[in-house]
Amino acid sequence: MRAVRFRQAPIRKALFGAGLALGLGLAMPASAQQRPYLLWLDGAKLDIAHIIGLPPAQNSPEGKAEFEQVQQIVLNRTPEREKAAIADQRQALVNFLNGMDTGYVDNTHREVRLLFREAQVELGILLKSVNRLTSRQRPFQLWAKVRVKPCPGARPVGTSFPSGHAATAALYAELLKAAIPELSDKLEERVKSYDESRLICGFHYPSDIVAGDKVGRAVAKALLADHAFKVRFDETLPEIRVAFGVK
Repeated sequence: MRAVRFRQAPIRKALFGAGLALGLGLAMPASAQQRPYLLWLDGAKLDIAHIIGLPPAQNSPEGKAEFEQVQQIVLNRTPEREKAAIADQRQALVNFLNGMDTGYVDNTHREVRLLFREAQVELGILLKSVNRLTSRQRPFQLWAKVRVKPCPGARPVGTSFPSGHAATAALYAELLKAAIPELSDKLEERVKSYDESRLICGFHYPSDIVAGDKVGRAVAKALLADHAFKVRFDETLPEIRVAFGVK
């Protein structure tokens, strides 16, 4: 199995770079955006566009209702909740887990980090393939005439639909539940709070969150159904449980 990992290393390194480019908002070559085969999955067989559908039109009753809902959530946020939402702006396993009571310590379990990073890169490439299908403005971009402000700090760019943060949270939760079913309830609670942070900051609408959650869970389930990924997952499973202090 070590030999297999060695042969995949160049691919993994290339996709890590692709994932980094996505995270930094850098342009990717057309070939990288359109290729059907990823590190583990066949992107042509996972119809993300069909899974998420389309968001409500901006001026539709549904769209207006979502806008008003997010605006009210932002107006009602407390300083403490805003601080937690700002901490949730990074899409990394350690940031997701920081909102939970776990024994996980960052930078102590290399194979766990690599496994989840590869899964996140896979998700990022698949999301990139559908982001160009919509150009939905984020809630805070429409607040020029109202007294509402998004969370301070860096503001996300690009389409609001679907939510990459919600997709990432769902991906992490599904993979971790497969490894540590004892933590299922805590993981789902964390998904809700991580998703809520995007509403509190005025970065997304509820339908963005729902769509992102669908994508993340679909990708996680597809990965776990893939033989090559499942072999790697099962190899890393003991270390995952040790990382979370579960016997």
